[in-house]
Amino acid sequence: MNKRHLLIIARRVPLMYETLKQSFARHGDIDVILDRRRRERRWQAMPIGIDRRVGERRAMDIAALLRQIGWVVVEKAND
Repeated sequence: MNKRHLLIIARRVPLMYETLKQSFARHGDIDVILDRRRRERRWQAMPIGIDRRVGERRAMDIAALLRQIGWVVVEKAND
């Protein structure tokens, strides 16, 4: 089974999204998407109860990379 990847483009660079979407249209293993997140998940000032996560699930800081370079490639989770 081939690995699939997501090329995530920051919302602030829609021209880059359109260009890369067209460029990778014929690559079946790469999906180009626009970042859909609006804000970090834990944005409320209320204290969070028990955090059951053992550690951070993300291996890299995608938000930081999107701010810095405008895009990031990640391996797509199996559906």
